[in-house]
Amino acid sequence: MDYFRLAEKFLREMHAKYMKSVSRPGNTPQPWFDFSEEKLLSRLFEEIDELREAVEKEDWENLRDELLDVANFCMYLWGKLSVKNIYDKGEEQ
Repeated sequence: MDYFRLAEKFLREMHAKYMKSVSRPGNTPQPWFDFSEEKLLSRLFEEIDELREAVEKEDWENLRDELLDVANFCMYLWGKLSVKNIYDKGEEQ
């Protein structure tokens, strides 16, 4: 499998996990916009701890799931910082 196909498969799985999470009552559809940077960083570190636990337990199936969680929170934080950067640049003009 080449990089593009691997990235596409990973993105599809990230999206499916995201959709499952945001469809629950009370969850926000845009965590990258609705949560503060501090909240997103805190949740990212929680997910990294869960990833570390899966590695230590050699729980390979859960490891895949935790990797998706870490990737999603990285993307949310990246999105939050990107949106903030766009607004900050707009205010400078």
